[in-house]
Amino acid sequence: MSSLKFKHEEKDEDLMPKALDIPDDSSDEDSESSREKNPPMDGFAFLKSVMKERKRIADVHTAEIDPKKIKTPTCLNSFAGCGRVKPSVPDEFMPSAKWQNEQVSEFSDTRLKLTRHLKLVKAKQEFQPLKLPDKDNEMLWCLFCFGKGLWEEVESKRKSSEEGEGSPTMTDENVSESSDASDELKKEVLAKSETGTPPMISVLLSMPVHVVEQILEYQVNWVQATGWRSDYGPWLFALMSRIEKPLTPDTGSILRDLALFCSQERWRLVNTLASKSQSQEETTSTKQESEPDKGEKSKLPEDDTRKSGSDEDKKSAKDSEENGAISAEAEAQFAAYNLFICLVAKYFNQGDLADS
Repeated sequence: MSSLKFKHEEKDEDLMPKALDIPDDSSDEDSESSREKNPPMDGFAFLKSVMKERKRIADVHTAEIDPKKIKTPTCLNSFAGCGRVKPSVPDEFMPSAKWQNEQVSEFSDTRLKLTRHLKLVKAKQEFQPLKLPDKDNEMLWCLFCFGKGLWEEVESKRKSSEEGEGSPTMTDENVSESSDASDELKKEVLAKSETGTPPMISVLLSMPVHVVEQILEYQVNWVQATGWRSDYGPWLFALMSRIEKPLTPDTGSILRDLALFCSQERWRLVNTLASKSQSQEETTSTKQESEPDKGEKSKLPEDDTRKSGSDEDKKSAKDSEENGAISAEAEAQFAAYNLFICLVAKYFNQGDLADS
């Protein structure tokens, strides 16, 4: 049986033949030092110099780094300091798993009903979209949703923050003239916008998805600037019901900002209530220490004791009334914070922000 044998010049290249056959330079008369001094005259000489340089270099190199010169990364600390970490609260202020599942189910049903209604309206071709402000005009959208009171508050908060940061002011005359004209136009618009518009179905159906995402970003910025207000809840819930899944990176970041804001406000509210209860306990303890003995109380006239007792009853009733109002308001705020944290974490798949 005959067989074919191939002659290879190098044992390392048994699988494929050489692309360029470079002749061996062992018989050259020129020394290696003279070759290094003179530049290569042709392509073969250049390849020979490269091959020699490769033989002088080891296959594996290890970098020797001084551990003292290595700096510890500080990006996590700065990231946490910017409010990007969800603070923890006691379990009594967190919603139960059953409550969260119920809210997610109801929110999913609301989105499904709204989507079906939108498809039905488009199929019948009876709905005429409302004329809404331009999506790039933040002021008009704020006036449309909440009225001039909120926009004035947002502007004052932003101006105070810019003054605190020491941002430079523009002193050009043309810019000042244009700003005066825009201020006059703004005053006219503000005068006509006393109250806002509730998030009705006709308004939501007139807003495309990209407009919904932009208005949601505006409203999250307003919430962060002014703090929580009860007017934000219906609009945020309505806009979140129109967001499409899967989320875009920008929309996901906006929703995470909302959930983190709610978690931080919930943590502040818990600390406020704890400090109030502690101060009330201290005042009651001081009152008990300052009260006179029973023997001294018996010496007081009968009319005076009745008068002091009626005054104390009125005061205690007033205090209980105030505490009840504060507790009801705090309970409503806790419900709103827990709801938006739950929807962002459970429905929009931001599991690291969930309340476990």
